[in-house]
Amino acid sequence: MCTALTEVLDRAVEDLVSPLPENIAIVAIGGYGRAELSPYSDVDLMVLHAIENPSDMAAALFRPLWDAKLRVGHAVRTVKEASAAAKERFDTQTTLLTGRLLLGDEELFDRLMDEVTAVTRARPLRRHLVSEERERRRQNPYLPMAANVKTGRGGLRTLQGFEWERRREELIGRFSADSRTEEMDATETLLRIRNALHASAGRPHDVFSADLREPASRWLGLEPFDTASEMVEALETVDRLATRRWPEVIDVARKGVWAKLTGRAGPPNASKRPTLDELVWLLETGEQGRLSFERMWEAGALADVLPEWVTVRSLAQLAPFHEHPVAAHLWRTVDEMQALIEEDGHYGRIAGELASPEVLILAAFLHDIGKGHGGDHADTGAGIASAFCERMNVPDDLASLIEGAVRHHLLLSLTATRRDVDDPEVIDEIAGTIGGLELLQVLYLLTVADSRATGSSMWSEWKATLVRTLFTRCASRFGADQPLETATSRDEVLSLAGLDRVDELDAHIGGMPRDYLRSVTPGDVVWHMDLIRGLEGVSGLGVRSHDPIGTAVVVGRSRAGFRRRAAEVFAANGIDVLEARLLTRADGLILDSFRVRDDRTGDRVMPEKWGPVRSDLEAGLLGDLDTGSKVAARAAAYGEGGGTDVVVSGSIDGASEELVLTVKCSDRIGRLAEILGALSDFGLDIRLAKIDSREGEVVDTFHLTGGPTDIESIERHLAGAIIP
Repeated sequence: MCTALTEVLDRAVEDLVSPLPENIAIVAIGGYGRAELSPYSDVDLMVLHAIENPSDMAAALFRPLWDAKLRVGHAVRTVKEASAAAKERFDTQTTLLTGRLLLGDEELFDRLMDEVTAVTRARPLRRHLVSEERERRRQNPYLPMAANVKTGRGGLRTLQGFEWERRREELIGRFSADSRTEEMDATETLLRIRNALHASAGRPHDVFSADLREPASRWLGLEPFDTASEMVEALETVDRLATRRWPEVIDVARKGVWAKLTGRAGPPNASKRPTLDELVWLLETGEQGRLSFERMWEAGALADVLPEWVTVRSLAQLAPFHEHPVAAHLWRTVDEMQALIEEDGHYGRIAGELASPEVLILAAFLHDIGKGHGGDHADTGAGIASAFCERMNVPDDLASLIEGAVRHHLLLSLTATRRDVDDPEVIDEIAGTIGGLELLQVLYLLTVADSRATGSSMWSEWKATLVRTLFTRCASRFGADQPLETATSRDEVLSLAGLDRVDELDAHIGGMPRDYLRSVTPGDVVWHMDLIRGLEGVSGLGVRSHDPIGTAVVVGRSRAGFRRRAAEVFAANGIDVLEARLLTRADGLILDSFRVRDDRTGDRVMPEKWGPVRSDLEAGLLGDLDTGSKVAARAAAYGEGGGTDVVVSGSIDGASEELVLTVKCSDRIGRLAEILGALSDFGLDIRLAKIDSREGEVVDTFHLTGGPTDIESIERHLAGAIIP
C-alpha cells in the first residue's frame, strides 16, 4: 500500500511540473520521502530552487494537490534557506535527512545534502532522540493497547529515529553494522496496521482504538486478536531495541523493599538462572529490572524458571477496559503493588503486617500468568504459580499464599461489585472460600493493584469503598482487629428519632423488607421517615452530597414505570448511578436509594443539578414530561450510538438464594433505565442493583425477587429487549 501510494503520487507530481526549468528540484520529504505514505498521510514536498521567483512553479505543483483534497506540507526554499531551517529546528533536520529527489536539478539536490551533512555532523541527533523517547515513555510508562502506531511508545517514530541515526552515519562517512531484520519486520507490521486504521476510519487515524480494531482487522483479512497480537509484538520489539540503542532512556533503578532487605545493588548475571531474591529484585526495580528480565529471558536463563512467560510475553487484550497487553499489565501491577507496600497509610499498614513482603510482589507478577492457555485463567494460573514455586524452592507456606492469591485474584472485586456485601451470609461464604486472614490481606492488596493496573475505568473511590468494606467484614470473621458491622437495631433508631415517633417507626420498619435494617444506619432510617412524612406530590427526593459519591433517595407511591422514569430523569440530567437499592414498603410506598456521581466529571453532583431533577421527576411521573425523549436528546448531544453485543446470564446466589441477573453490554446514557424497564415488563422486582462501569462497557448486576424464575426465559427476554 505504501509503495503503491508513493509511486502514484510520484507520477502525479512529475505530470504536474515536468519538464522543470533549470535550478529547480522537487524533493519529497518526511513520510513521503521515506515512501511510507498511508491513505490519509500528509504529503510533504519541498520546491528547492536557485531562481528569483519560484512562485509560479510552486503554484503549479501545490494547487492541484490541494484541489485533490490532499493535506500538503509545503516548503519553497533555497539551499541556504533549507540549511538555516535545519540548523534552527530539529524536526527540519531529520526531515531533510531522508529527503528524496523526485525530479529536477540533481546538482542542486546534492548541494542540499552536503549542507545537511555539515549540519548533522556538527549537531548529533542522539540527545534529541533520547529526549523524545523519554517523553514517549513518560506519557506511556507501559505499552498501551490503544497504541499510537506512528508517534507512540514502540511506534514508527522510534524506528525513524534509528534510521535518522544511520543516515547521519552514512553521510559523515561512518557505516553501521547492526542488523535491521527486526526493525524491518516491525516497520512492515506497524505500517500495515496504520494503513488499515486510515482506511477503516476514512481519515488520518493512527491509534489502535477499540472502535476500529474489528474493521481494521477485516480490511487486513485478519481476526482482531491476531492483528492486536502482531501489533503488540512489533511495539515490544521496537521498545526493546530502543532501550538497547539508547540505554540512557532507562531511569536509575529504584530500591524496593526486598532489595533493601537483601542488600542487592545490581541485577544478577543475565546468563544464569536467578535465585528467588534475585528474581524479586528484577520485579521490584522498575524499568531497569524489566530490561534485565528481558535479557535473561532472551539468554535462556528463565526458560526453566517460568517457561509460561512465552505465552503472555506479547499477548494482546481486546476488552476496552484493559489498557495494556498482558505482560505490560503484569509489570504495572507489580509497580502498583510496590507503591502500596511503600504507602504510609491504610494499604502500607496492611502490607507491613505480612511476614514476607515478597509474596505480594510475586502474586502481582503471576496473577494473570494463566492467560492465553484457554479455560479459566485464574485456575490455570494457580497451577502455573504452584509449579513456579516448586521450581524456585519457595517455602510451602509462602507457596500456598501465592497459589491462593492467583486462584482467587478476582474474588473480592467481583463480590464487591456484584453481590450484596451487607448480607452476612455473603461475608461468611467469601471468608470461608479464602480461609485465613493472611491470604485475605494478600488478596485485598492484589485487588487494588490489579484494578489500578488494568485501567482508569477499573478503579474509583466508589469501588475502593466497596472492596474495603468487604475486606473489613471478612477480616472480622478471622478475629482481626476490625469492627464487626451488624444490622441497625430498632432501639438505636428510636433513640435518635425520639419516643414520640415510636408508632411511625414501628409501622415503617414493619412494612419494609427483612433486610432493610441490615443495609442502613440509624440516621438513614430517620432520614427516610422524614422524606416519607414530607411527601406531598407523587414523588419526593432527598440528597446527601458530602463526599464525591453522593446518595439520592426517591420516595413515592408505586405506579407503572416509576423506577424507569426515575432512572431516565437521572440520566437526562447527567447523573451516573453506581448502585441502587430498590425497596417497596408493604403499603405500596417506594423508597429507592441511589449512590450517584456526575456522569462527566466523575465527581459529586453539584447542588444546582438537583432542582431540575426534582421537577423532572414530578413531571415525568404525572405524564407531563417525556423523560425517554429527554434521555435520547442527551445521548444524541454526546454522539452515543451502538456498541457491543448484549450478554445476559442468570444464576441463584448461594447465600441469599435470590435470582441474580448479570447484563454485560456497551455503556450509554440511559442504559440503567432501559434495563429497569425491561425487567419491570417481565414482572420482576429488583432489590439491589450494582453498576460496574468500565471503559465503554457496563456489567450491571440485579438481585431479583418475585416474578418468573425460569432463568433461560428471563435471559432471552432481556437480551432481546436491550439495544446493543
